[in-house]
Amino acid sequence: MKEEMSSVDIRYVVRELQSLVGSRVDKIYHDGDEIRIKLRTKEGRQDFILQAGKRFHVTTYVKEAPKMPSSFTMLLRKHLSGGFIDAIEQHDFDRIVKIRVGDYTLIGELFRRGNIILVDGENRIVAALRYEEFKDRAIKPKAEYKFPPARENPLDVEWERFKELILEEEVEVVRALARKLNMGGLYAEEILLRAEMDKKKKASELSEEELKLIFDTMKALFTEDPKPNIVYKDGNMHDVVPVELRIYENFGKRYFSTFSEALDEYFGKITLEKAKIEQTKKLEAKKRQLLMTLKKQEELLKGFEEQAKANQEIGDLIYANFTMVERLLDEFRKATEKLGWEEFKKRIDEGKKAGNKAALMVKSVDPKEKAVTIELEGKKVRLYLNKSIGENAELYYEKAKKAKHKLEGALKAYKDTKRKLDEIEKLIEEEMKKELAVKRIERRKKKWFEKFRWFVSSEGFLVLAGKDASTNENLIKKHMDENDLYCHADVYGAPHVVIKDGQKAGEKTIFEACQFAVSMSKAWSQGLYSADAYWAYPNQVTKQAPSGEYLGKGAFMVYGKRNWLRGLPLKLAVGVIEHEGENYVVCAPVEAIKVHTDKYIIIRPGSLKKSELVKKIRRILEKWGYKVREEDIMATLPPGNGDIVEVIG
Repeated sequence: MKEEMSSVDIRYVVRELQSLVGSRVDKIYHDGDEIRIKLRTKEGRQDFILQAGKRFHVTTYVKEAPKMPSSFTMLLRKHLSGGFIDAIEQHDFDRIVKIRVGDYTLIGELFRRGNIILVDGENRIVAALRYEEFKDRAIKPKAEYKFPPARENPLDVEWERFKELILEEEVEVVRALARKLNMGGLYAEEILLRAEMDKKKKASELSEEELKLIFDTMKALFTEDPKPNIVYKDGNMHDVVPVELRIYENFGKRYFSTFSEALDEYFGKITLEKAKIEQTKKLEAKKRQLLMTLKKQEELLKGFEEQAKANQEIGDLIYANFTMVERLLDEFRKATEKLGWEEFKKRIDEGKKAGNKAALMVKSVDPKEKAVTIELEGKKVRLYLNKSIGENAELYYEKAKKAKHKLEGALKAYKDTKRKLDEIEKLIEEEMKKELAVKRIERRKKKWFEKFRWFVSSEGFLVLAGKDASTNENLIKKHMDENDLYCHADVYGAPHVVIKDGQKAGEKTIFEACQFAVSMSKAWSQGLYSADAYWAYPNQVTKQAPSGEYLGKGAFMVYGKRNWLRGLPLKLAVGVIEHEGENYVVCAPVEAIKVHTDKYIIIRPGSLKKSELVKKIRRILEKWGYKVREEDIMATLPPGNGDIVEVIG
């Protein structure tokens, strides 16, 4: 099963991840040998993972962040948070990735044990996952970062150089390709399979035509259009590859739209399995220990049962053959007293040869213990000549009694172990039901209106507002039509607000849209409780600036009559509403929210930090059964601090 990415994998995923160039670094997390970078992209939140020696791709499998960030985390956050990704590259054709953010570059070494290194604009090491020294380079603070010695790049290698490399050593052609051209065994085998060449053939035995065919096949493979897929063997994940490989022709496959998605599914599932194992590791070890104890106890129980039964049966057998056993005891006792034990043994052996019945019953003689073992109804019975028949039988009954007593103790211990095992199994079951430290973020495709602040008025009209200069510009230029209405607060830097199909709207919707305009403006962060706003028609809004002036991004002029609404209250409500078949957390004027839900939280400008306000709102929503992410609540709230003034529901 594949455990790390190849150079070929990295080439394809780096090409895909060019879509992340320009994204803002929001936060960085570090756990063990991996870092996760949370990004703000044009499409919303994205997380990508960089694991030393293993992998690099966008991920939806997110580990719970460590409670205390490491010093490495703090250094990365200090230099990268808030910056924008300028470049994502693969170094040559090596298992090395470079992410440039402003003046810093994050380098991920994905070969062998791997490493993650941050270097500055002068290529000096600022921080690293681990510091180490090699023969040709050192990873330590302030040292110049040096890449490991490079190998040939199969994408750039020319024909003559290719021939020279393949023929350098007297080895099999598959080894020559894998080693000399930095592609690994899988792709070396795939190239030879496509070229219909025997992989075990010595490179020196190939003709120039055959070498040229291998060269051309290699070039074609590494420029092939991606067809990402996970390969399954016997129903289990076996590999994840960026292109269709003939070597996996008869294997099960699952295809993905991007290679990053395929990598995430493959490595994400492995991460989940490891998290499950880690979560129950100690309990499973205890379970294994108890199972071993249980097995030993079962063997003891069986042994004690057999001992008790066997001894009881022999005691009974002595009494069942009372006359014969008593006669034998008497004869053996007299013979040993008269002849002595050595002569007795001799006479027994002679008697066996002569076919004497009594002698044939004797299996062994023990002079030291003054005992003779006979066979009685197929069972060996040890008789002590210095004891009566009753005393001999009692010896076996006593052994049976002791075995039964041990059996009772062993059975009690066995039941106790079974109880402990049941408790452990219940704990494992409960642990498995608990939320894993690794969660999968389900990302749905956002609707067009979610690019903006928005709500649905009490009369059912969609109201949109810009979030920043870009969305303000986009809202007016692309989404405001001639049948809409335009609203704006009398506050510098306030968002543009558009009521879709607003010329059909009533006074209530216009009031709510204007109240939204003042609440989402800087008036909220200034702690004001009321402000003024106006509405106008779309044809009054233009990018045409007065003579000699320039309108920047997101700025527009409004000409003609403005219809003012004075003293609008800065008061909003947060609730979960249904719109177009989906549930959304929305922050809007109270009247607009209460029409769509009977549970909502009323807020006003206040002293509580926005992050704390978000936490409080989330807890209330969770009590109502809504699982909402803090970042989704944060995105809907106005700028600045606030307070909860009332909770309805």
